[in-house]
Amino acid sequence: MLARVADHLYWLSRYIERAEATARLAIAASDTILDLPEAVPYHWESLMPVFGDSETDELLTEAEVMERLVLSLENPSSIRASVASARENARVTRDLIPKDAWVALNDLHGLLERQSFSGFDRSNRVRLLKQVIAACRLWHGCLMANQARDLSWLFLRLGDRLEHADMVSRLVDPRVTQMVPGQSAHWASYEAIGWQNLLSALGGVELYRRSASNRLRGGDVLAFVLRDRDFPQSMASALTRIQRALNQLPHKRVPDDLVQGILDGLDALDLDRLSPDLLTENMDWIQQGLGSLHSRISAEYFYFGASTP
Repeated sequence: MLARVADHLYWLSRYIERAEATARLAIAASDTILDLPEAVPYHWESLMPVFGDSETDELLTEAEVMERLVLSLENPSSIRASVASARENARVTRDLIPKDAWVALNDLHGLLERQSFSGFDRSNRVRLLKQVIAACRLWHGCLMANQARDLSWLFLRLGDRLEHADMVSRLVDPRVTQMVPGQSAHWASYEAIGWQNLLSALGGVELYRRSASNRLRGGDVLAFVLRDRDFPQSMASALTRIQRALNQLPHKRVPDDLVQGILDGLDALDLDRLSPDLLTENMDWIQQGLGSLHSRISAEYFYFGASTP
C-alpha cells in the first residue's frame, strides 16, 4: 500500500470519529441544560477547548458555541468541516472502502451542506446531531460488515481509535466538564447531572448503570470511561485496539511501550483523590503521549512522515 493512501485512510476515520464525538457532546450539553435550574449557569465556552480552540475569557452564548461546533467551516474541528475532510479523504480511496460506506458519508455531507443557522433552534439542532450520529454509526456498520481485514482496515482502525482516545482525554478534563470527584463546588448538589453528561457524550449511560448499580460517583465514572476494558468506548479499550492494530502492521515499526506507557499511567491514577489541577495535568500528559504516538505512526508509515489534523 502506498504511504499516502494509508495516510488518507487514517485521517478519514479520524475525521468521522471527531464528527460523531462532537455531536454526542453537543447533545449531552443540551440535555444538561434541560436538567439544571436556571440559577445554575452553564458555561458553553468551556466546550471549545475540547476541539482545539484556544481557551478564552469571552462569554459565548449557546447559539454561538453551537454554530462553531456544528456548521462553521472556519473551525476545522466542527462537524461540518470534519465530515467535509472525511469525504475528501474517502474520495481518493473509494476503491478501498465499501460502496455503502461511501454512500452513507456522501449523504451525511450533503445533509450538512444544506443546513443553515437561520431558524436553527435547539430542537432542530438536536435532531440534526442525532442524524449525524446515526450516519456515523451507519458508516461503522458498513465497515464492520464489508471491509476486508487487510492493511486498509488496520489504518482505518488506527485512526478511529486514536482519535477516540484523544477525545476521551479532552472530555474528562475539568476545564470542560467542570467536574472532579468530590470537589465540584460549581455544580454543588447537581453533581450527578455532570457525570451523566460525561457518560452520555460517550454513549455509556446504560452500561455504566449496569456495572455500577446505578451509583453516579465521580471516581467510579472516571474509572469506567478511562480504564474499563469491557466498555468499548473507554480510553483503555481504545488503546488496547490501537496496540493490537500496530502489532498487525508490517515490520512492527512502532514500539509497544508508546501505548503501554499510557495504559500503565491510567492504571496508576488514584481517581478518588485527584484535584482539578492534577486531573487536568494527567489528561494533558495523556494527550502528549497520544501526540507522540501519532507522530511515530506518521513518521513510520505515512507520506513524507507528516500529517496535519
